[in-house]
Amino acid sequence: MCTPTQRSPRCRHAFLALLLAAAAVPAAAQTYISAEPIPSGTVVGSSNLAAIENLGYANMALWGQRLQACGLVDNILDALSDNRAITTLTRANSTYQVAAGGFQGVTDPSYVFSMVDSGPGAVSQSDVFVLDNALGYALNQDGTAQFSLRYDPSNPDDFSSPYAVVTFTGYLTGKHAQSFFQYLGTIDVNLYTGTNAGFTQVPLNPFGPDNSMLFLIGNVSISEFETGLSKAATTTPGGRYSPLDHGQPSVANAGAAFPGNDWSAYPAGNQYLVNLPNSPRLLSQLAALRQTHLRAVHNLLAAIAKGDVDDYLNYRFRCP
Repeated sequence: MCTPTQRSPRCRHAFLALLLAAAAVPAAAQTYISAEPIPSGTVVGSSNLAAIENLGYANMALWGQRLQACGLVDNILDALSDNRAITTLTRANSTYQVAAGGFQGVTDPSYVFSMVDSGPGAVSQSDVFVLDNALGYALNQDGTAQFSLRYDPSNPDDFSSPYAVVTFTGYLTGKHAQSFFQYLGTIDVNLYTGTNAGFTQVPLNPFGPDNSMLFLIGNVSISEFETGLSKAATTTPGGRYSPLDHGQPSVANAGAAFPGNDWSAYPAGNQYLVNLPNSPRLLSQLAALRQTHLRAVHNLLAAIAKGDVDDYLNYRFRCP
């Protein structure tokens, strides 16, 4: 993932979409984080990144699920919690899963966190920001994203950004989300491959099905954004666009932040680390987890080179 100013081919998947439409807001407000298992091309090399992307969404998502089952993300959470870097994030106010994210015509899997950020037992925005940076560092990302449903101008890490959401009846797979993104491109290519065009698959509430796609506006007018996305939604069985204003397509505004690191200029990940508590024990643990992720990438690339990715992912995968 990347920051809004970065321009790598897969940059800012997470920039694109992680909140719910105002018309479908659950009782408790939410904040979302998106961080991919797919590494930065600057870290692993552009040719290696291309080889991973060429596996297709299903294989990349399966690899992400394998890493999740190995406890990679849970270990990041444990390191932060054990070192008191985060103190409010719990299983009672958060969940995460592998979901789809699209950017400029490309769809990748992402670890999407859904967190309750209001009411008793809510997660704090400072914890969200620390977690976001830790994920970006340990998963070797150009950048990650966090979005709050309710924009808070007092939060120095957030800015206001318009978005809309398409919610589907029933279960939405990552492949189905990818297909809808592609269909959107047949209606308005600017909303598919245009600058900053994209989405993230999210749950309607932290513990519900991830059957919504959040689209953050790219380099198009609000009118073009509303018209194209609502047409795609209303011409897709089971699709529903929101928000609506007197029955007409509209947009809502979210609070967004996009931590990132320029790995060329800061190969040690300093632009992430500066946003974490300066605890030698924590930083050592996160550095070890970053190397674990890179070993997993190396193992995947070895399977790609041998031409036996399906066998590797389904039968021979071992935790790094």
